[in-house]
Amino acid sequence: MRLFGFGRREPTVDDGAVAASRAADRAEAAFRSAYGTAPTGVWWAPATLALCGDHFGGGDTRVLSVALPWGAGVALAPADDTAVEVRSTRSPSRPVRLPGRHPRRVPGWAAAVLAALAVSGGAVPGLRVMVDLGPFDAAPHATVACAVLLAATEIHRGADAAADRAVLARTARKVLADHIASDTADAVPETALRATADHAFLLDRRTGRGRPLPLPLGEAGLRLLVVDAGTAVPGRLAAERRAECARAAAALGVSALRDVADLAGALAALDDATLRLRVRHAVAETHRVNAVAGLLHSGAAEEIGPALSASHLSLRDAFATVCPRLDTAADTAVRRGARGARMTGSGRRAVALVPDGRVAAVRAGIDAAFAARRWPAPRSGAAAPAGGARRLR
Repeated sequence: MRLFGFGRREPTVDDGAVAASRAADRAEAAFRSAYGTAPTGVWWAPATLALCGDHFGGGDTRVLSVALPWGAGVALAPADDTAVEVRSTRSPSRPVRLPGRHPRRVPGWAAAVLAALAVSGGAVPGLRVMVDLGPFDAAPHATVACAVLLAATEIHRGADAAADRAVLARTARKVLADHIASDTADAVPETALRATADHAFLLDRRTGRGRPLPLPLGEAGLRLLVVDAGTAVPGRLAAERRAECARAAAALGVSALRDVADLAGALAALDDATLRLRVRHAVAETHRVNAVAGLLHSGAAEEIGPALSASHLSLRDAFATVCPRLDTAADTAVRRGARGARMTGSGRRAVALVPDGRVAAVRAGIDAAFAARRWPAPRSGAAAPAGGARRLR
């Protein structure tokens, strides 16, 4: 399977909660430099990362995810004209001007600004926006949309409307589906908007309901090591997996594979060996999500590692999501002392549950394994689950 690289990156980034503040600093400073005035405010939304449940089997899975301390900072202020002008701290001298109609041939994160504004309060007024994109964001368009949606809602409709995160999350999901990406395993806007620090967020995509579950990794002496390998699963493979899961569900007479109650019976009822593998993964992954949620609910966060590794092996072998770099990262992490590890999302990142004292060794081992294969050095960072989107200043 061919994997697509994203170019060489610096290998490490700032760890910890200071990342959000630094993103806000960069966004505000760039805004002042570009426009000669202070922004009305600076908002921030976190990137999200799925711990389990994020396979390409359809839009009604149960997903357990966390917010990361890296995300998108957004500084904005009203403008005198009716145009929306968007800049990035990566190229602040190159504005993207967005008229009233959805533009073409602009970066996805810039188009996400207009999409979020369009649903936040009616007509889009003139606005100047400076965006600082985070380092570990596999779906920056979704993160930017969440930050801008929160900011515009607070400005246009008040703090009470911005405080209703369940409504904002539904709106963000609609923005994602209608304007940005119909399906992505990397974006969980409900987590980006509703997460709380030191918690995971359990989302039922079928009902849209979700709840936080305690994940106090610091108390357990653990960290999440996130590895960005600069790869991605081709979109056609994701489409193939969704189609296979849909065919299997139809053959079994259920609306989705999460509804399969008897795995052995389901496997026996299918003649297609490929579909049996897909069913095996989808059903087992649903059980893994429930098992990990149960461990977190009971205060046993330190015991979720084996479920992460089992999920990785199932994704690789039964779901045939073959990502050699992420497989190397996950395998190396476990051999170097991680409690468990798996590929996550659309094949760009891996996540490992690592004791504090082993983070440096695990990171060094992954770097060495990549170097031995002459792959570009991955970017990595250690973190605890962060809080959701918020106004920073």
